[in-house]
Amino acid sequence: MARKIRVGFIGAGGIAVLHYQRFLLIKQAEFAALTEPSTASLEQFYKQCPGSIRLPVYSDYKDMIKKEDLDAVIVLSPHTLHYEQIMYSLNSNLHVLTEKPMVCSIAEAKRVISKAKEVNKILMISYQRHFESVFRYMREQIQKGVIGEVQYVQALLSQEWLRLTHNTWRQNPKLSGGGQLNDSGSHIVDIMMWITGLKIREVFARIEKFDVKVDVNSALTLKFEHGALGNLSVIGNAPAWHEDHTIVGSKGALMLRQGLGLLQQDKSGNPIKVKLPKVKSNPDLNFVMSILGREQPEVPPECGLRTIEVTESAWKSAKLGKPVRVP
Repeated sequence: MARKIRVGFIGAGGIAVLHYQRFLLIKQAEFAALTEPSTASLEQFYKQCPGSIRLPVYSDYKDMIKKEDLDAVIVLSPHTLHYEQIMYSLNSNLHVLTEKPMVCSIAEAKRVISKAKEVNKILMISYQRHFESVFRYMREQIQKGVIGEVQYVQALLSQEWLRLTHNTWRQNPKLSGGGQLNDSGSHIVDIMMWITGLKIREVFARIEKFDVKVDVNSALTLKFEHGALGNLSVIGNAPAWHEDHTIVGSKGALMLRQGLGLLQQDKSGNPIKVKLPKVKSNPDLNFVMSILGREQPEVPPECGLRTIEVTESAWKSAKLGKPVRVP
């Protein structure tokens, strides 16, 4: 029997539970060790992850990497720690799956991409929407030319981010690297470009911080390559979660509405029956299959670079009060 891929977790808070549960279902890999300096986070992780209490635990990820026989790590730490942890892991000859955002600056993104290529290791981001059937369907319809040339793109994400992240590291810029736009909003910036296959070339942003040190509400006017226009709203002070997407093309439209599902129209406005594909993968499974050479990474690090390019440009635009060209 082939040796299983041995994976170490850097961080056990929040989303780590989902990653653990996914790894329990991947027969080609095993969860080998854990880094978590917080006793409280560790206790919560144990409660939700049966069997995890038997794992070796470290307070420093470097000790885990030096002492454990690992093939890969998953980075689940506060955002500004990602860069150092990714670079150290790659330099230790390990594959890396990181939570979003990949890193917190364009310069850091370029360096981790270069390092991954240099050491010939997989570097992936855990953007789960790439594996959701509705987004894959929308992407396929655009690739096939069903809705024609993309002319307008809209996305809205609203959630109770301001309230739920009160007094946490997510509102501390030294650990978060930014606010809601760089946090949950990162998913939406990425998926707009992934679905359409278009890069965002210009952004004009307005940002509201309320009484905290990071962005909470962001309203972005966008211009994509080939001239398509767009709007992105990331609202952090909403009472509850809501998300929707609109893509209008020269031959039709796709409208994803929370609670209603995906609506598709032809160029005359007639509804088109939607048949979503069955998707059995997720970021963790794709990561392992990519390490084994059986699949290609569905979320390569270039997605992280494109996302931070837009995010950094939005912050700059809001500060200057004028449109900014995305590098």
